[in-house]
Amino acid sequence: MRHAFALLALLTSCASSTAGTDSAVDGTAPTDRPRWERYIRGDVDTRLVIELDAVAGAAPRAQAQSELVARLGSLLDKPAGVVVVASDVITSRGTDHSWTFDELTALGNETFDDDRTPGTVVMHVMWLDGHASDDTSSAAVLGVSWGNLHIVMFHDTIERSCGGMPLLGDRVCTETQYGVWLHEVGHTIGLVDDGAPMVMPHEDATHRQHDSNSSCLMYWAYDGSAGLGMIQDALLGGGSAPDFDASCLADIAAIRSR
Repeated sequence: MRHAFALLALLTSCASSTAGTDSAVDGTAPTDRPRWERYIRGDVDTRLVIELDAVAGAAPRAQAQSELVARLGSLLDKPAGVVVVASDVITSRGTDHSWTFDELTALGNETFDDDRTPGTVVMHVMWLDGHASDDTSSAAVLGVSWGNLHIVMFHDTIERSCGGMPLLGDRVCTETQYGVWLHEVGHTIGLVDDGAPMVMPHEDATHRQHDSNSSCLMYWAYDGSAGLGMIQDALLGGGSAPDFDASCLADIAAIRSR
């Protein structure tokens, strides 16, 4: 299944994604460990590489990237570190191109290189221009994830969604990039009940694979029209961008300690 972080009026929606197990740990040893678990644990895979493929001019902001690396470094058990490795430059299909999910899947399979160094697990992210074919007049997709492996971020759509903010424009854009990216990473590592077991029930029964706590980054409303406004309000109030709540953190901690 696939997940989409989208924009409704300002910001909207999510679909779904569950992957099976890997047949090998970085191509060297058979394992039945699911990929989402490999991202979290550090006993076999001590290093996380985020393989970054991007259209020229559509790469993430440096601050958003550094914030993501820092957060994942504190969240996941990766004693050898979390790094973003720039890989392929993706050929633009035009800023008006409407990406279908079949096209995204084909592009993901074509561009994913996968560092098979023993002890390394790789997550794949592509930053693209153009927009999702699922966009409507009231809803524009910001990011998509699937297979506990691939993430797509629609750079131009994100920049348009935050560029008109009258206050804290650059910071809101940075935190929007960071928040959408971290949200999709959350799904990729198995949240919420999307592979990773819940310590205590906290999935929203109406919005599957999302947290029932409105303060959590995995809450469904961060796919909705309130998302950007909530981020801006937090920043204007001297706070920080949304993060995982105690329930999501407990799920991750339980997997780390297995």
